[in-house]
Amino acid sequence: MYAISVFGLGKVGLTLASCLAAAGHRVLGVDIDTARVAAINDGSISTNEPGVMDRLRAGKDRFFATTSVEMAVHSTDLSIIIVPTPSNTMGGFSLRFILSACEKIGQAIKTKNGGHVVSVMSTIFPGSSEGWIIPHLEQASGRKIGHGLGYCYNPSFIALGSIVQGIERTEYVLIGEANTEAGDLCLDALLPVVAPGTPVSRMSLISAEITKLASNAYDTMRVSFANQLMAACTEINAQVDPITEAMGHHIGTRFFKGAVPFGGPCWPRDNKAFALLLESIGFSAKIPRSIDQFNQEHGKYLFRKIAERAPSESVIGIIGLAYKSGTEFTEEAWSLDLIQSLINERYQVIAWDPLASPKIAGMRMAASGNECIKEAAMTILIQPLKELSQLDWSLAQTKTIVDCWRCLNTTQQALIGNYIALGQTPAPSWKPPHIFIA
Repeated sequence: MYAISVFGLGKVGLTLASCLAAAGHRVLGVDIDTARVAAINDGSISTNEPGVMDRLRAGKDRFFATTSVEMAVHSTDLSIIIVPTPSNTMGGFSLRFILSACEKIGQAIKTKNGGHVVSVMSTIFPGSSEGWIIPHLEQASGRKIGHGLGYCYNPSFIALGSIVQGIERTEYVLIGEANTEAGDLCLDALLPVVAPGTPVSRMSLISAEITKLASNAYDTMRVSFANQLMAACTEINAQVDPITEAMGHHIGTRFFKGAVPFGGPCWPRDNKAFALLLESIGFSAKIPRSIDQFNQEHGKYLFRKIAERAPSESVIGIIGLAYKSGTEFTEEAWSLDLIQSLINERYQVIAWDPLASPKIAGMRMAASGNECIKEAAMTILIQPLKELSQLDWSLAQTKTIVDCWRCLNTTQQALIGNYIALGQTPAPSWKPPHIFIA
């Protein structure tokens, strides 16, 4: 087992630290937020991210926090940087927080006896490690890669609301390494955390940087393709789920379910960044740009289908405000665009989500899902929340429910006056134009 310092104790960093400590490593978390550091050390820290509190309890004797970079570096073998990398105006990622951390880590390495490895887990733009991060580390530490200084890019494939699963049950471990010894240490540190037999991919730094972006960009394509099928099925009296299930035997089912536009803090920006990378080398970025455009158009299509069925200037309920189930984050969430469009069309909006509570002018938050259903003439199910099973659907016996995920069972559907499942809703008889079959 190793002594590991984790720089950045936000939702992802705290989860990572808790998983490392629960696996047996000694972990020292580093953050500039003194209140957060104190809460970790006195045990009062809390988070609603599933599984984290259990792991904090399991590793409580091995996980501590500090604001001292020097203490963290001098007392650990490996420093993992997991700080924000905000999107910039070009569609790339700002390195200001990473470079600030590297400056401080490098200065601490300069006065340390023995070597040290730095691993970046934050999403970065291809070329960032060799072009910016490593030069900063080398200059601040006075050392060169392979001579008392090691470096890796080891991004995680996680989603808010299931970060523990993304870390411990990852599909594969991705390690971009500046030197083999650093890669060996990073891999040794991660093996006790991930499931036995998890595949490992080791490669150059820039190859790993591209792999991270390309992976998310590819997933956006799968989501968008399934959403195209959903729209087609809605219009021509077909059912989307049997189609995607059948295709899943060939291509796999992950992210292949027609529903609402994708959102969140990773996919939209990684897709744009991948397009920027392609354009920067003089290659067509038509696929990622088209996916981004289709994602927006799909949201407009769903709004049209909803508006067609909504009584003019009525009360519309929205259930599920976060970009995905199980999290409070609403970054790039389609629900917010839908709400704004409804308000612009003079609908009254009442919304409910068990975790997310964004403030939108003209929108009223309900105290419960039942209140939302009761007060709205039409309620839109934006996310397949597990809490839907606890709602009283008899409150909708004279109302309309639009289910974007087809997630209500037949018993629940039977209690609803007008249940509309997008992707399988009966439509007028459709006959393909002669030119299509001639």
